[in-house]
Amino acid sequence: MPHNWESCFLLHARSFGDTSVIADIFTESSGKISIMAKGAKNPRSKFFGHLLPFSALKVIFTGKSEMKTLTHIDSNFISQSIKGPHDLYTYLYVNELMIRLLPKGLPNQELYHLYQNFVELARADAISETDLRVFEIDLLDVLGYGINFDTDTKDNSQFQDSVIYSYVPEKGFHSAGKSEGFTAEEILRIKNRSLKGIDKLKLKKLLQTAISACLDGRELSSREFFKKIKI
Repeated sequence: MPHNWESCFLLHARSFGDTSVIADIFTESSGKISIMAKGAKNPRSKFFGHLLPFSALKVIFTGKSEMKTLTHIDSNFISQSIKGPHDLYTYLYVNELMIRLLPKGLPNQELYHLYQNFVELARADAISETDLRVFEIDLLDVLGYGINFDTDTKDNSQFQDSVIYSYVPEKGFHSAGKSEGFTAEEILRIKNRSLKGIDKLKLKKLLQTAISACLDGRELSSREFFKKIKI
């Protein structure tokens, strides 16, 4: 019986040659890695039909190079959850964020459990827009890109109730003198993940701006996909 099973989530898989698959997985103990599943497209392969998007898996892999070789997969452990096109888009989006933002080969238990909890939430019920916004805020925090919700970045002062604040990427909120932006109360509520009642579009734009800064301005493929299908 093989040893050293790795719990992981499949983030993305693509064909390699006529019969093989390369998969990006997020493992509990090794972080994000790429694995080669030789012959996985062959119906006779023990991997055939198992490397499906958004699956939770248990695997064994070998190799000392950056590209590992998949040797075993626990087919009894596989789980999936896609309830509809909106959930499909959300999975695509979240997984692309994980692929783009995570460095390879660096384990992060806090991030693994954050992602695991998000998947389990999606498995239990359809993903709400609020769930996604909370995940985005938590993801930025865990990766070290967290938004400064504590002080006005212009002069490091406390937020004032009578002032409207704008968000500046990689800096934080500062007094804007505009009618559009966030109040001190809204900023505190976002910090505490208490998002009910906050304008959804305004909140979405805030997180898009913060995440785009982490991506160095590169557009996410999942956003383009969503625009095309016009769900």
